[in-house]
Amino acid sequence: MAGFGVDSPVVLPDHVRYRGDQLWLLWPALRYRVVAPLVHEERLNVFQSAVLGLARSGYREVGEMAALLGLQGDLVEMVRSDLRALSYLDRYGAVTGTGLQALRDGFPDPTRTITTYVYQDVTTGSLWPASTLQPLLAQADWRARHQVSLQLRTAGAPLRVTAFPVLPEGWTGTEQPSHEEVVEAVSRGERAKQERGRARRWDRAAPERVVSRVALMISGVPVWIPVPLVSHQHDAASTETVSWDAFSPFTGRSSTYLRRLVATRLQQVTALREQVERFVGRRSEAVVLEYDRLDIALRRRIGELLEDRFTSLIREHRDLFELLTLLERDIGRARLAGDGCTELGDAVRNAWRLHEVVLRDIVTRHPPPANAPELDRSLSQFSGQLGRCCRQLGMPFGEHLRVSKIKPDDLRNAIRRPERANTPALLAAVLVSGAHGAPAHPVRRLTEARPHLLTELTRLSADRNRGGAHAEVVPLNLDTGEAAWGLAQHTSAAYLGVALPDLSRPSRKDNHTHGEEALVAPAPQPRGPVPAPR
Repeated sequence: MAGFGVDSPVVLPDHVRYRGDQLWLLWPALRYRVVAPLVHEERLNVFQSAVLGLARSGYREVGEMAALLGLQGDLVEMVRSDLRALSYLDRYGAVTGTGLQALRDGFPDPTRTITTYVYQDVTTGSLWPASTLQPLLAQADWRARHQVSLQLRTAGAPLRVTAFPVLPEGWTGTEQPSHEEVVEAVSRGERAKQERGRARRWDRAAPERVVSRVALMISGVPVWIPVPLVSHQHDAASTETVSWDAFSPFTGRSSTYLRRLVATRLQQVTALREQVERFVGRRSEAVVLEYDRLDIALRRRIGELLEDRFTSLIREHRDLFELLTLLERDIGRARLAGDGCTELGDAVRNAWRLHEVVLRDIVTRHPPPANAPELDRSLSQFSGQLGRCCRQLGMPFGEHLRVSKIKPDDLRNAIRRPERANTPALLAAVLVSGAHGAPAHPVRRLTEARPHLLTELTRLSADRNRGGAHAEVVPLNLDTGEAAWGLAQHTSAAYLGVALPDLSRPSRKDNHTHGEEALVAPAPQPRGPVPAPR
C-alpha cells in the first residue's frame, strides 16, 4: 500500500464557509469504495414494535389492535401497510420470519443499497461519520513538508488557503474497517447530509442480516482531507479555556468526532501541537491547561514526591505524570477542606481520567491471543468464562458480575479498539487481557493487592459521573476521595512495573508548600472500596 505524500489526492470539501479564525489541517485517511445497505433508522419505531408484537400474539383485526393500543384504526392500518412493505407481515397479517428477527433485536431491514466512499482515520482505525457518492479532488501545491497551498471552491469563486499536513509518522498500515462500522458510517453520513446536522452515534451494532450485505470493493487508498479548525476566542491574555471546533468538510458543521481526533493527535505530534498553540494562543487541552496553571514551586514539589513514589520512570509518561500531579493537588486540598468539598469531585474525576488512560493502554499493549476462548463467537457460557478469568487473577468469581451484561461482540470491539470502548466493555477487556497475561502483567500485579478491582473501578466511574463531570452534583465524603486516590497510586505503579507503594507510610518529602499544609502528604490506606454516599 502506498504511503502518504505529495502524490496522495486531496478530497475537495463540499463546504468551506466557516466564520471566525481558521487553521486548516490536511488529515490523512484511507478511502474505501463500498457497497452497503442504507439504514435510515437503527430501530423500529414504537408503533411498528407494538403492532408487530400484537401480530405475534395472534391478533389480526385492525379494530382489535386499535382498541388495545388506544389508536385510530387508520393509523394502525398504515403501520401494518408499512410492515407488509418491509415483509415483516404477510398478506394475512401474520408475522414472518424476518419480522420475528426485527422484533427480537428492534433493528429494521434497509430497503436500499448504495455504492459510496467511506473514510478511515489511519491512526485510530475508526471510520468518519461521512460518505461521498462521487468524491472530487482539490488542487494542492506542496510548498514544503509542513505547508500546502490548497485551492478550494466557494460559491462562484475559488478560494486558496494554506494547510498544515498531519503526517502519520511511522504508519505502516491500518486494519480494514468492519462491516458493522461501514453500515453505521454510511447511515450517519447520508443522514447528516440530508438533515444538515449531526447524526448521533449508534448505541449498538447492526445485526448480521444487515452487515452481511456489505462489500469492500477496493482496498484503502491514502487521501488527504482538509479539516478546518475554527477559533471563536483568540485572546492570549484571557484566563478562560479557548474554544475551538473542528469542522467536517462533508457537512460544514462542527464535529465532536473530528475534534476528538485532533485533540488526541495534539498529544502525539509536537509540530501539530505547536501549530494549534500558536493558533489559539495557548494549549487547548483541558488537562494540559489545568496542569500548566499550577504554581511552579508546587509542581516541582509534587514532581519530587511522585519520583520518590514511582522512581524516575514516571517522567517518561507525560500524560500519567500530569494527571498524577493534578490528583495529588486535588486530594491535598480535599484533606484540608473535608467532606463535601468541590475538590473531592476534582480528585475523583482526575482519578478516573488516569484510569482511562492507563487501562486503554494496557489493552493496547497486552491484547489477549486471537484464540482466547472468551473471543470465540460460539461461546455459550460467556459470563461464566469471565468469572473463570477473575479466578485466574485471584479475584472472587463474583467480580465478573460487574461486566457480565456486555456482549461478546462488545468485548472483541473493546480489545480491537480500546480507545472507543465504554466503561463496562473496557473493564472486561482489561480482565481478559490480564487473565491471559504473563506474571508481570500490570493487571495481575494490581489484583494481588486489589482483589475487588472491578468493583472499585466500577464505583470510581459512577462516582466520577455523580460527583464531578456531569450536571448533577452529589456531595462526596473524604473516604471516597481517598479510595480513588489510593487506587490510582497502585494502578500507576503496576502500569510502570515498579513496586506498589505502601500508602500507610509517611512520605520522606516535605509536606509544606506555599502554606498548603499536607497538600502532598499521603493519606492512610483505605480499608477496601468505600462507596460514595447515596
